[in-house]
Amino acid sequence: MIYTIPLILSQGDLLMSGLEDTFGSGYQQIIIGFVVFILGAFWGGLEADGNMSASDVYWPALTMLAGGMITLLGISFGTDHEDDRTNDLMDAIDDLTARLDKLVALTTGKDSEE
Repeated sequence: MIYTIPLILSQGDLLMSGLEDTFGSGYQQIIIGFVVFILGAFWGGLEADGNMSASDVYWPALTMLAGGMITLLGISFGTDHEDDRTNDLMDAIDDLTARLDKLVALTTGKDSEE
């Protein structure tokens, strides 16, 4: 019995290193977010009955939303891979800003940016 504890712990380390290889350094945040989401879903399932109202599932839904956001942030910003980053919004804002600057320069007759 005593010899099985280090074996179990070493298998847990293998699992965690595999998750770190797959998800990057944000794997702990992904796991925490997933657990929070599941707890919120379980809590909402316990609250669900025949005469429930929206106020009965408010806190479970908010818990699920928080878990989902934590998971998405862990996936988006916790990885070391450039392709996994969610910088599409910033790229779109930069593109729109460049287009507006070009349009303003064309309408005012200025060739250089200020």
